[in-house]
Amino acid sequence: MKRKTNLEIKEKGFTLVELLVVIALLGISIGVTSDILVSLVRSYNKTQIKNEVEQQANFVGLKLEREIRGSEGVSPVGYTNSLVIQKEDGVFVTYRVRGNILEVVYSPTATVPLTSTDGISGIIVSCPSPLYEGNCFSVVGSVAPQTVMMHIRFKSSLGNSREYSDIINVVSPRNY
Repeated sequence: MKRKTNLEIKEKGFTLVELLVVIALLGISIGVTSDILVSLVRSYNKTQIKNEVEQQANFVGLKLEREIRGSEGVSPVGYTNSLVIQKEDGVFVTYRVRGNILEVVYSPTATVPLTSTDGISGIIVSCPSPLYEGNCFSVVGSVAPQTVMMHIRFKSSLGNSREYSDIINVVSPRNY
């Protein structure tokens, strides 16, 4: 009969130390992966908010510019948060900042908000310019050629976001 020495006996399985090393490595890799995923989600949300703010500002800026350029005139003269535009067909349209919302008034009974403070795409509208005494619009000249200067800030309604976009523009009606 042959005897096996201690060196010849091989036990199958893992030692406790090997298992602890594997568990530690798995924990580190899961921690690093979760940090990367959280960072990616935050970056995506920030980009989405920034794009929404810029999209709203571009839409409103182009709409206001088109309305003013195609108008017969604008009023009132001076600094204001409400701009009345007289269209070529004699209809008056009013753009006004009321609260944190930019509205369009087509008639005394038809008011349409251009912006909203609701949801992830919510926008807060403000008039930050000290040049216009805290107003969004400044109308220069009571007859042609008139000039409308505007400074409107669009900011996300989400409390922790610092993303904003400003409309700073000077537009004249083409009525002369």
